[in-house]
Order: sequence, then structure tokens, then C-alpha cells
Amino acid sequence: MEYRMLGQTGLEVSRLCFGALTIGPLQRNMSAEEGSKVIRRSLELGVNFIDTAELYETYEHIRLALADWQGERPVVVATKSYAFTRDGMLRSLEAAQKGLGMEVIPIFLLHEQESSHTLRGHWPALEVLWEAQRAGVVQAVGISTHHVEGVLAACEVPGIQVISPLINKTGIGIQGGSRADMLVAIEKAANLGKGIFAMKPLGGGHLLAHWSDALDFLIQRDEIHSVAVGMKSLAEVEGNVAYFAGRRDLPPPEVTTRRLHIDDWCIGCAACVNACPNGALAIEAGQAVVAHRDECVFCGYCGANCPEFAIKVI
Repeated sequence: MEYRMLGQTGLEVSRLCFGALTIGPLQRNMSAEEGSKVIRRSLELGVNFIDTAELYETYEHIRLALADWQGERPVVVATKSYAFTRDGMLRSLEAAQKGLGMEVIPIFLLHEQESSHTLRGHWPALEVLWEAQRAGVVQAVGISTHHVEGVLAACEVPGIQVISPLINKTGIGIQGGSRADMLVAIEKAANLGKGIFAMKPLGGGHLLAHWSDALDFLIQRDEIHSVAVGMKSLAEVEGNVAYFAGRRDLPPPEVTTRRLHIDDWCIGCAACVNACPNGALAIEAGQAVVAHRDECVFCGYCGANCPEFAIKVI
């Protein structure tokens, strides 16, 4: 496994990052015990970087995987919160410490930032993270974003050290610009010393049929320090680790059909529409529908915000 310094954070991370969204209730809904075994296998094979979020509900999966772990390298966990107030972020920070079983959180990100406007709206939460960093409770502070403007806005804030941008070979899911625009923004951020770890390299599963090309597109870019890949089985972990280690004689993972299922008891409240970062959903005839299928990256954020539990990735 190859390792890189994550910008100027002082944290050394594996090029392959374990994306923990896939094992949680928003997608595969694995039990904490089942999910921890998949994470643990990735650690055994050299992965030392795990990406999660408060929304993903996978803290227990990670805590169990790290129990009694004695690896050669420290495990770096990045988590995220939508909190925008001081009190909200204090609660999120405490929840992460308790849920992960970690006194010090290596990386804490603001979840889904869109622009300088949303950063200003989340400033009280950012100040909490910077205070925690000065106190030694958080090691690095950053943002995640699907938006080109989100990356550019983070470039203007010295205290934002890490950016997790959506980027993939076809540009699916990128907001506010093209794939080329996002790459330019990422390069600018990396040149400023920001740590960059890419998300959605396989476009939420849309690019599984082109798995090797999609991974190579990001692996070959020096400005991207790590790539978060969602993995939900031991076979997927072993295949991805081998690929990142240089194996190019591997068969691609099995392509499974994924879709967003909306139950008929949907009340058309539009909570899912408002939660979708890619504008894939709409309300028609009083119910939610997938209006733009090519824009859905199966993140599951819609389902997490549905008050009727009527929408899920299957």
C-alpha cells in the first residue's frame, strides 16, 4: 500500500481510504459486528484511512474494528457533521468521540459545503472545530463538497486544511461546473497545501462497469492524496487493496443493479428533494420521484432525511 502526507496536516494516509457510508443503514445496513469485520480486513491489508460521517451511523462499526488494533501506522478517521451552530457542533464532536471511542478525532469536516455563503453560515461550527484543534481534540479541520465553488471557497480559508471533493472520470454528481472545473479547483487547493481525498470515484456505482479506468483516473493524480472507495465485503476490500497496490490483472467487481426505491406512502413533503445534493429528485403528483436518474449517486442522504422512512437505496 502506498501512503501520502495529507497536505500539510502532518497525517500520513493510505492512497485507498475506506468509505464507510456503504456498510451503514443508508445503504447495505450491515450490523456493527458485520461491518467491523470488513473494516478490520482493510486495516490488516494496510488501509489506515477511514471516512465516515455522523449521518452515516457507522461510528460503532469503526469503534469495533479498531478495538485492540495494533497496526504499524496510526489509523486516521475523518468524520463529518452538518452542524452549523456552536452548540450543534459541540454535540457532534462529543458524539464522535463517544461513538468512535476516540479522545482525539484525526479529521473533522463540515459536511456538504457549497460555497463561501454556506461557509459563512457554518462559521460558528467551524470556530468550535478550530478551538478543539487548539485544545488537541481535533487534529485537522476541513469540508466535504460536491460543488466546485465549495473547493474554491475552502481555498480562501487558511484554517481549512482538508477538502473531500466529489470527483470521478465522467464528472457525475459534480455541481456548479464541469469535471475540468473541479480538477482545476482541486489542483489549486493542493498547491495551497490542502489535503485532498476524493469521494465518489465510482459515481455511486454508476461506473462499476469501468472500475479500473475510474480508479486509475484518480490514482494517477498526484494532487489527490487519497481516494475514498465504499466497500461492503471482504472480496471488495481485497480487490481494491490489490488494485491500489499495483495489480492490474484482476477482474472487475460484480456489477449489481442499484436503485432508489420510493414507497407508496411517501407524503410528498420534499424533505428528500431538499436533502439531495445533486438535484436528482422532484415532487410530482404529490410524491417524490427520481427526476434525473443520471444525477443520483446513491448517497442515501434523501432517505436519511425522510420523516416517513419511505425512501432507500436498494
